[in-house]
Amino acid sequence: MSGPEDEQHPRAEVTPTTVDDAHETPAAGSLTETRPPSRRDAILRVGIVVGVLFVVFGLIMPRFVDYQSVLDALQGLTLTDVLVVGLFGLIAWVLTGGIFASLIPGLGWLRGLQSYLILTGIGASIPLGPWNMAVLWVVIRGWGVPTAPTTGGILLYGIFDQLSRFGLMFIAGIFLFLAEAVDRGVSVESTLITGFLVLGGLLFAGLGGGLVLVVRSERLARRIGRAAERVIGVVLRRLGRAVPDVEGALVRFRVTLGDTVRSRGLSSFLVAMASKFAWALLMVVAMRVMGVSEQVLPTAVIVAGVALVFVITVLPISPGGAGVPELLYISFFTTYSGGADATGITAGVMLFRGFQWLLPIPLAWILLARSRRGRPLLPTKAEFQARDAAAVGTAQV
Repeated sequence: MSGPEDEQHPRAEVTPTTVDDAHETPAAGSLTETRPPSRRDAILRVGIVVGVLFVVFGLIMPRFVDYQSVLDALQGLTLTDVLVVGLFGLIAWVLTGGIFASLIPGLGWLRGLQSYLILTGIGASIPLGPWNMAVLWVVIRGWGVPTAPTTGGILLYGIFDQLSRFGLMFIAGIFLFLAEAVDRGVSVESTLITGFLVLGGLLFAGLGGGLVLVVRSERLARRIGRAAERVIGVVLRRLGRAVPDVEGALVRFRVTLGDTVRSRGLSSFLVAMASKFAWALLMVVAMRVMGVSEQVLPTAVIVAGVALVFVITVLPISPGGAGVPELLYISFFTTYSGGADATGITAGVMLFRGFQWLLPIPLAWILLARSRRGRPLLPTKAEFQARDAAAVGTAQV
């Protein structure tokens, strides 16, 4: 999720307003030069997702989970239970889409929600590469949003999403510490709490502090870039790989996206943090409606589990986020509970992942079809390279 850049000549007096609206930044090029996957590639990508799901749910999970019991537990939900979970799921969707609304002027929260669903659903169903980002770029451009804020907003979404994941991990460590301190029935090894605080704090401070320093000063951006190049270069040279121009990339990022970070960064970060808390709260609600009590799985532990998986899945462990998060959640929670109420825990995780992974897939394709009325369902290469909204020409949703 992510990436950024800017001017062609670092010493030139370039501002975001002087950069061509469509293509004169590597950031824009990274999206607009994306090619639609061929039918063969699309089928292969879908096949990989299906394969991962088969391995996780067909081979690994049956050893630990009784699917019939989980299904019976889900069927035992009342209409009120379903509506409550649905309400908290919708809140999580809206707040996550609100990151786009915060970063892209004039987008609005409704289209921010649509943007989140399209990005997530397309990425989950046809994974690998920035394809889902490029599709979303075409859709937002078709709503009449200029290229520069569209490109910047999509790229910055990834940065603030990751920053808020690290922030949630640090706060989860505080929750665990406080829950143990006031004797709320939480029993967690002190090393785990320390790990959450240290790792979450370091990752949050590293990314957040680096972002602030890069935006504040070109000299600092260059220093950070050179230091990062030296560290990365040690590894890549041993692998026989070329070392990227990190210094130049950070300076370009500062020029093209620095104003957006300075003017909208704090509000976007707060919305991103609210979205992560909303997802953690959804997991809490899912567990409670499935009958998993506070005594079996305390709220602080649930928040910590969600934070841990959020950080682990920053790395692309499975294509499209398929299968592995479920396995991580169930393993973490059932290990803590000592196997108690494993059926309710598994059902709660499935409810949560229904909103986080499964439901966005059909909704994304429905929204894409509505926005593409009169055009091929999937954007063409020409649309990715269009310089103005009229050329993109997607219909209003």
